[in-house]
Amino acid sequence: SQTPCHCKLWPAIMTPGHWLSVLVCLAAASAGSELGQECKNYLAVKGLADPAALAAAVQRPDRPAPCIENASAQALYAPNPKPAIPGATDTTHLSCRYGNPTMWKHCGVCCGMRPHFNWIVGTCEETQGIGQFCAKLPKCIADGSPKINYVAAYQFDGTQFVLMDESSAGDISASGISGDFRQGTGFSSVKSKFRWRGGDWTTKYAAWARGRGTDGPRGVTPPAGMWILSAENFYYGAFYMLSQLGINLEGQGQPTGTNCWMWELDPVEGTAGWAPGHPLPGNLNMVYSTDNAQASGCMPVSYTSKQANGFMSTFQFPEDFKAFCTANPSEPGCRPWQERIHWGGGKQGTQRFENLWDEPYVFAIVVDAKGYWIYRWRPTAYSPGSDVLTGWPGVERFKARRTLPARPNPVKDARGLRTDVAGDVAEAVILQPSLSTEASCLRSSVEKVNWQFGSNALGAMAAQLGEAGPCGRWEGAQNWWATFADTSQNAGYPPSIMGVENSTMAEVLRCNDVETFSCSCASKRREEVLQQSVRRKATESEAAESQEDVVVV
Repeated sequence: SQTPCHCKLWPAIMTPGHWLSVLVCLAAASAGSELGQECKNYLAVKGLADPAALAAAVQRPDRPAPCIENASAQALYAPNPKPAIPGATDTTHLSCRYGNPTMWKHCGVCCGMRPHFNWIVGTCEETQGIGQFCAKLPKCIADGSPKINYVAAYQFDGTQFVLMDESSAGDISASGISGDFRQGTGFSSVKSKFRWRGGDWTTKYAAWARGRGTDGPRGVTPPAGMWILSAENFYYGAFYMLSQLGINLEGQGQPTGTNCWMWELDPVEGTAGWAPGHPLPGNLNMVYSTDNAQASGCMPVSYTSKQANGFMSTFQFPEDFKAFCTANPSEPGCRPWQERIHWGGGKQGTQRFENLWDEPYVFAIVVDAKGYWIYRWRPTAYSPGSDVLTGWPGVERFKARRTLPARPNPVKDARGLRTDVAGDVAEAVILQPSLSTEASCLRSSVEKVNWQFGSNALGAMAAQLGEAGPCGRWEGAQNWWATFADTSQNAGYPPSIMGVENSTMAEVLRCNDVETFSCSCASKRREEVLQQSVRRKATESEAAESQEDVVVV
């Protein structure tokens, strides 16, 4: 009775299964014992005595927390929490039950959502009514972009990434996945099997369950996952991620009246649908990365670097960049109290890739304990003498192996180690950082105690104290980042991979409204750059002539 296991009424005759439950409870009780300093500071700043007081503060009469999970609905639409790949996480005890108000609606189908995520491809192919992301665009967009070779999903097993066949669209074999748009193989040959409900993007494809959720794709889960998209052209389009539960519900027509939209990652997204009728934040062929389109309350997001560091006048988080910024305090990203950098991306962010027309690119998106790592390679320029290789061993333009090493070769191109990546850059990486439990408490300390930030702080404390799981005092309060592993993607990179200030972006092309949209924005950019170079040389020449006229006395 001195452990959290008092919440169970154990039978007189204990089966092996019952004893296993006892061990799970005991493990939960001993997983953590003390709050970190930032979480202690959070309670002090908010005038709360302890986590129990915080749990009471996030309660609302119409949303008593934790929410009550509808196990029947979860069994129908949610993916299987039990992994088929050894080393993948059993997510049974990672249900989210504090946070997004949607969890208290629709008979509880969204309550208890677990960290299972998968991909969606959005295009402007004219298969139905035109969506807002595709309205008033040049016809060449609908006809020519994107041209996809293959899409692959990988689960990390603790050592390597393992291909998930049911979540991959291409030609699957014992060796891996392949596809070549030019030959009509790979994605083109199987995409009809992945058709999903279109809407804001005219046509969509996804990996989803047409029957019971437990019989469909599981999606990627902790300890880490990865999605790869190889395309001959990705001038305009979308490659984004939602929860597997939400993908299943939307694909089946929202049979419960909701798609449980409580988590979204948009690592590669065209922007014409963000504010229809208004100029785009970048050019038509610039795809943006955003991690804050929606919040669950169980996987906190940073928003700006200043907010993530609690408005402090020192660099605190992410911890991995602290040493770099101590040694290089004037480097971009190292002074969050002075800079305006949106780590979460979006319209005000600088996390974007310019994509050239009919230029092959390979994207790889990794989710691990440190955040979302978004890689892009140009196979035609990456390796001399080859037009198929990328920086990730085993990942090529037209194929990828069944198992892949935990990380790629380090990105070395300086132009690819800052956001706002030009179309001709051969290799690049963008990081949208996670929030560790301590970082989450600091980030939440500058916000109101509400369903989002209050739940984020409670999830951090529950994880630190080992009280988030079965029999825990705050079962269902989660920080899912704490359940992911560090796959060591960081190869000593500067914080500029997380973002730079908008004022440093040298955008010289205007191809961002209905009057200027085209499928040759890059050629216009080259003309603008050339003209700018001519003007600069003329200015320098005039300055030199003026200097010659100066008489020194």
